[in-house]
Amino acid sequence: MLAALLLAAGPAQALDSIDMNELTCATFTGYDDENKGTIMMWLEGYYTEEDEPAVIDFNEMAGHMAKLLLYCQENPDKSVLDGSEDAMD
Repeated sequence: MLAALLLAAGPAQALDSIDMNELTCATFTGYDDENKGTIMMWLEGYYTEEDEPAVIDFNEMAGHMAKLLLYCQENPDKSVLDGSEDAMD
């Protein structure tokens, strides 16, 4: 599902860099789908334990994104890293 969203998003404005410590939910939710997907891929790697298999589960990632987007809608001034702690469970 997420992969289809990313492919259908069309042209997007590429970001030069993101300080994940400074990224707020309001900023994250304002990004296009391609940039949100890139951030989610980073979060998936960030929260993956060293001994876990090197597998990308797009369905699981879509679920994590849905949880994070719900958190961010309710907490626009909070950090994405704060919200991702619960969303990535």
